[in-house]
Amino acid sequence: MNNKLYFVVGLEGSGKTTATKLLADSVEGGVAVQTSSRLFAFLDSESLSLKEINNLPIEQREVIINKFHYQLYYDKEINKFSFFDGHMFVDNLEQGIRISAMANENRSVSDGLIFLNASSAQININIKNDNLAETRFRNLKSQNKLKELSEIEFQAAENYCLKNNLQFGFLNSTYENGEFTSKRFSDVTFLNSYLLPQNEELRSKYQDQFDFDLKPSDLRERHLEIGRLIEEPFHSKIDIGKKNYQVISMDRSGNFIANGFVHNFDGQYSTYHQGSDNIDLFSMDQDVIIIDSVIDTGATIEDIVKKLPNNYNKQIHVICLCINIKSLPKLQALSNKVTFHCLGFSNKEDRPTGKKDMGARLYGTSS
Repeated sequence: MNNKLYFVVGLEGSGKTTATKLLADSVEGGVAVQTSSRLFAFLDSESLSLKEINNLPIEQREVIINKFHYQLYYDKEINKFSFFDGHMFVDNLEQGIRISAMANENRSVSDGLIFLNASSAQININIKNDNLAETRFRNLKSQNKLKELSEIEFQAAENYCLKNNLQFGFLNSTYENGEFTSKRFSDVTFLNSYLLPQNEELRSKYQDQFDFDLKPSDLRERHLEIGRLIEEPFHSKIDIGKKNYQVISMDRSGNFIANGFVHNFDGQYSTYHQGSDNIDLFSMDQDVIIIDSVIDTGATIEDIVKKLPNNYNKQIHVICLCINIKSLPKLQALSNKVTFHCLGFSNKEDRPTGKKDMGARLYGTSS
């Protein structure tokens, strides 16, 4: 079947209902479906209420949500494109906790998730406007809380897509003169091509390294292990012999990943120090692999590429653990020269600073 079904996920107030309609209008045979209305109709047919299922144990609630999810396949059968607004997590008012809203078994219903990326400030504006207009009533949250919830929602969407082998994309929610800027399906950025293949061990270690309670020595060990583990996935994705490339590590944040990556590599390996005027390559005939932990804005990688010799025309690969999606315009501008590979993505609005900076965490410094 060539028909596609996508869930547009994100926080309450990010504009998902509007986004699904715009996406559906932008493609031939597109249909936007309000998931909540469909869910209430389903619950009525099951002689249940939302309050009743939210009072159930998690396992029993998941059985019902999965059943609801499976019957959405009918939409996929009759529509060329179906767009459902959705959530990874919702507030369970009955139990006072935040619970998973997505079916835990996909069974070929969805082809992918599109995360609607909205700033915390814009979400609060939207919620205030809805409350004033009495179209919806939602609780306002602090911007810091919204940033935290947005990151959790984004990571859950990424994990769900990896688990179920689905497309994972994002769409920036932008406004002009108070109105949601028109969006098309072609505006969605799908991220799967950047991802390295990863098994459960590698995925687990990748996620563990974000634990701010890790001691510097434990984080260094984790990065060393990840570096060793990503060598095989990289070579399975890119057909390149070890004699045909040289490795450059980003100082501080990339050192231990790079050390793991080159544990059985006998080629040329060097470290790039920020502020260096140029980069001396060992060979103009070898590809370059640059290794770092996080790409936040893309400015550092952009600077490195500019410092390579003007006559260098071999392929450049950048391997990192995480790419912030706000850096993608810069990375895409470099796509004719550089191929990027990562284990995951971030939608953090603010770069971690002080002791939460990756370099500071690795070396136990204050910044």
